[in-house]
Amino acid sequence: MKNIIFISLLFFTFALANAGCKVKNKVTAQDIDMTNLVDAHDKKKRFFDFMRPIIKQENTKVLSLRKSLLSAQKNNNRKAFVTRTAKSYSVDWETGKENWDKLLERVDAVALEVALAQSASESAWGQSRFAQQGNNFFGQWCYKAGCGIVPEKRKNGATHEVAKFNSVNDSVSSYIKNINTGRVYASLRKARKKDRATGKQPDAIAQASGLISYSERREAYVNEIRAMIRENKKLMLGSNATDTTIVSHLSRQASKLS
Repeated sequence: MKNIIFISLLFFTFALANAGCKVKNKVTAQDIDMTNLVDAHDKKKRFFDFMRPIIKQENTKVLSLRKSLLSAQKNNNRKAFVTRTAKSYSVDWETGKENWDKLLERVDAVALEVALAQSASESAWGQSRFAQQGNNFFGQWCYKAGCGIVPEKRKNGATHEVAKFNSVNDSVSSYIKNINTGRVYASLRKARKKDRATGKQPDAIAQASGLISYSERREAYVNEIRAMIRENKKLMLGSNATDTTIVSHLSRQASKLS
């Protein structure tokens, strides 16, 4: 009976811990509360804790798609599915001229630290006008009248708007797709491909060098993103210290029951 109670407690603890890593429902910018913060550390932690599970969830979707593609490649099946995916990722795909290398280079996750750093920078920690009114956490543009929010300082003759999304999740999904398909981010994808080929963890600093065309600030923008990653890496990745403490406490309690 004591063992059953202990196992039940552990199961409950891990379920509780894992719940924080999942996003059951889509969220909006209104769901991030940046009020009553004591200092900059608290501000960063709250933002990263809000964005991390969303980014992980959207990356997981891409990795699941990648897994399906690898299976189709290995078994030489699901031709229609592969063709649709290639078209969706802007990869030329003809029978006998399938470009698997390019497709798999594009269908992959974006380094968590890169996405977190950019979302913080582009959304002013979730408090910018475009984040609050359009759930746009990455400064993404659109070009159809009424598709988003017109920037107050838009240059004469320019037609772009800052895209509006129904949720932060949709903003993250669109951002990842943009990084994976945009011609100007090819060097980021090359750096990612190199890490995967050598079995290394994604090198966020190396990937960030491929963002030089993301902003008109170019090198200054890349340096800002890299500095943010270096300074906040631990906060970005999160910590399991709390979970470990809970499990240790339950173990001690179980020992007393034995």
